[in-house]
Amino acid sequence: MSGYSKNLAVIRTLKDGFSADGGELKGLVKCEKYGSRLTVEVTFINFAPLSEGRFVTAVTDGTHTVVVENGVFDGVSEVDTSRGFAAQICFVKGAVFPVASAICGNYGAEALKLKAEVERLENLNADKKQAEQAEKYEDEAIADENYYEFETDEVGGALREDPPQEERGDKARENEKNTRAVKKEQTSLIAETAAYTGGNSEKCVPPLARGGFYEKVRGEIEGIFSQYPRESSLENLIAESRWAKIAYGDGKYYVFGVIYSDGVAEYICYGVPSDDPDSPPESMTESCSFIPAADGESAGFWVMYQDAATGATLKITNG
Repeated sequence: MSGYSKNLAVIRTLKDGFSADGGELKGLVKCEKYGSRLTVEVTFINFAPLSEGRFVTAVTDGTHTVVVENGVFDGVSEVDTSRGFAAQICFVKGAVFPVASAICGNYGAEALKLKAEVERLENLNADKKQAEQAEKYEDEAIADENYYEFETDEVGGALREDPPQEERGDKARENEKNTRAVKKEQTSLIAETAAYTGGNSEKCVPPLARGGFYEKVRGEIEGIFSQYPRESSLENLIAESRWAKIAYGDGKYYVFGVIYSDGVAEYICYGVPSDDPDSPPESMTESCSFIPAADGESAGFWVMYQDAATGATLKITNG
């Protein structure tokens, strides 16, 4: 393949008990593909520090898979994420336990296969280490040594030493201090475009409304708006709306918002900044519309919408 693509997906919890505060696991998986080179960055938010075992992230395009250690991969790979991807974060300690997933595009079914792939690679690595250890013993010609007993004791004592925190992805978490990704119900934020109006900075933001799907995520939404800085450029453009700016490291950010109609929440929104109003991100081509910014760090935002009352999502035609 050729060209460049960048896609990201929000992490969703699959298994409880691995967060720092007992809540949802949160974060982002970002994949960039340029020619044969693949870069994967996993931002771990609210993941509990490990005293043993480790987290690994498997990423697939449905045909090929790469397993990422320590949250970062940068190298040549057959994995092509230009049309989307499925990612699964697994806790590994003897067995493999899927704890979270992140889906970009129509790859939900592919995530179900990733546990088996991680298990296969773990077994290959274990066999390789065992063979290397056996070869080492043979080279040292220790004829009286019970090799198998020695190896069993070693493996039984510790599978693999957990990497230092700064190598395991906590450096990324430090960069995202005060950062929270939206809850798992908010990861499919796709809906029809909403009309916007310009120049009205004197708006009264209505209280968060209740009802239907919105009620299920209302607590999380209130938490986001209370924790993160407001994105005033979008609030000035879209009547009866409220927006937050959520940073996720190295100056990057996305926006989260709610659009109201007569004081009732109508859309839950998720958007990414862009300088190109004509070309939506490839993974969002049929699910977003462009909203120009009155000011700020970009020309505007490609925004996806989710119906606040039903949770249903709608596709958008651009062009």
